[in-house]
Formats: sequence, C-alpha cells, structure tokens
Amino acid sequence: MKNAQNHPRSKGFTLVELLVVMAIIALLLGLLLPALAKARATARQVKDQTQVKQIHQGWLTASNDTGGVLPLPGEINRVGSVPGRGDQDEIQNNHANLHGAMIGRGYVNAQIMVSPAEVNSKVATCATYNMNRINPGADCYWDPIDSAGAGVGGTVPSPITGFRADMANQCNTSYAAMPIDPTSRRKTEWRNTGNSRFAVLGNRGPKAGNPSGTDYSNSKTLLIHGGSKEWDGNIGYNDNHVEYGRTFYPENVKPLNQPTCTGGGADLVVNTMSQDNIFKNDTGCQTGAKKNVDSVLWIQNKTTNTSNPTNAVFITADSYDGVSGGFVGWD
Repeated sequence: MKNAQNHPRSKGFTLVELLVVMAIIALLLGLLLPALAKARATARQVKDQTQVKQIHQGWLTASNDTGGVLPLPGEINRVGSVPGRGDQDEIQNNHANLHGAMIGRGYVNAQIMVSPAEVNSKVATCATYNMNRINPGADCYWDPIDSAGAGVGGTVPSPITGFRADMANQCNTSYAAMPIDPTSRRKTEWRNTGNSRFAVLGNRGPKAGNPSGTDYSNSKTLLIHGGSKEWDGNIGYNDNHVEYGRTFYPENVKPLNQPTCTGGGADLVVNTMSQDNIFKNDTGCQTGAKKNVDSVLWIQNKTTNTSNPTNAVFITADSYDGVSGGFVGWD
C-alpha cells in the first residue's frame, strides 16, 4: 500500500476560503463606495463653485472697460446706423446674448458655463459656437442665435450655432443670473459694487422659487447637488465670493432698501431686512420705480421690452413667474 504522505495536498483555496474572501471584499466595498460617492459629489460641488467664481470674475474684468458696469449686450451692440454707436438696445439684454458676448470677447469659455453636476439633458455645452461669425464692422459682436443678436438686418444665421439659454428647448448654461432688464435692480447692482450681500449668479432653483408642491418635488434642480428632497447650490455674490447652501432664503442675502408698506404675502416681511427668496421676484407691494429691487436669479431667454427697445421699461412681478415673460429658469 502506498503511503498517503507520498501524495501532498494540492495547492489552492477551498470553496469556503473563497467565499470568506468574497464576503470580506463585499463588506469593504459596502463601506467604501458611499465614501467614494460622497467624495465625487464634493469634488463636483467644489468645481462648480470655481466655475461660478470664474464666470463672475469674467464679468468683473469686462467691467473695467465700462466704468465698473457689468457687461450688457445692448451696450455692446447698440441701436444706430454706425456700428458701436447709438443708444443701448434693450432688446439685446438677455442671458443668451450676455454669455454669448462674453465667450466672443474671450472673458469666459463655453465649458465653464455648464456645471459638472448638471442633471438635465436639455443643458449641454455650446460646442458649435462659431467665432468666425463675429464681425464688429457689420454690427455683430457675438455668434448670434436669433434676430435679437444677429447684427445688421436681424436675420437668423443658418445653421444656428450661437449660445442658447432656453430651458424649455436647449440651454448652454446651468447657471441662473440676475435679470438684466432696465430696472432699479440693474441700476444699483449690475456693476462692480463689491456687495457681499447681493446674489448675482449661481445654481438655478425650482420654478419661481416655489419651496413646496409639484414645482418643487418634480424639479431636476434638486438633484444638481442635493438629493431628491432638498435643494443644494452654490450662490455667487457681487464681491466674487461663493457660498454653498441649502435654502432659497440665504441669511447673507438682504434686498436693496425698500420702503415699509403692507402686503407682499406670507413669505415676505416688507422692510429693509426682508427675507429674500433668491429665485422669486418677491418685492411684495412695491410699485413703479421701486419694483424689482431684490436679489433674484433666473435664466433669461429674452427681454420683455420688445415694444420699446431703447427706453427703460419696468417689468411686472408676474413676468418672472411664467414662460411668457421670457424667464425660463427652472427645469
């Protein structure tokens, strides 16, 4: 009989040993994956914060050539027969033209206009921007997208390549900004004021800043940095600092001075220390020249001043709460 010791045990792992190793690996993955996911989310949030600062810094740099006033498309492409001369063309003043003009003049690039945490398929980098369309001699200062920015003749270029800011169809920016219609808000804060309490740029929020209902619960903006229940976002102020927060009413934001009056709804106590919903035009009972003086961030697809392109016309509060007003700042 052969001695069993002449047949050494074959090398390798037993099934039990393999199962133990697999269980340990699964346990480690279960512990590490949430931490890795959180680290990736934090990295996206920090990069997003940097992009908000870069965009605003581009505006501040551009303001050096205009006496401290932040860039206005209607000031760049004016009304008049001589290119670059004449009255400001208020029809030009929307965010599509604003960002398009900044790209055309080299103050920002198209990539930083889209957040690394973007979740909406309608938002994408403007990969077709055509610098060759820019022709100041023909009164065209950025790659145009529509008749409001197409230069002499107001024709729509073909193919359409310019910067878009229309959340209902296609948008080339993730970020909401201060509306640039001719209001007392623009006169006071659309300039290099260094105001650390006035929001001018940041992640967009749910429709009209509604903190409840289906406009809130169905909003894709909740998923940009937060979960499905809570809005998180980066908000940039006029001194170029950016804060990350979880509320539409940041403590740091204070509306411009307003006279005390009655009305305004439950979400607004109208005085100089009013709470400010930064995604809603919540100036309460203000009328006439006192409208639109709070911080509000939107994506402005077009101006409402189409019937009066050269004069300052104040928009009503309702213009900020519907697509018809040209302010499409949500999903």
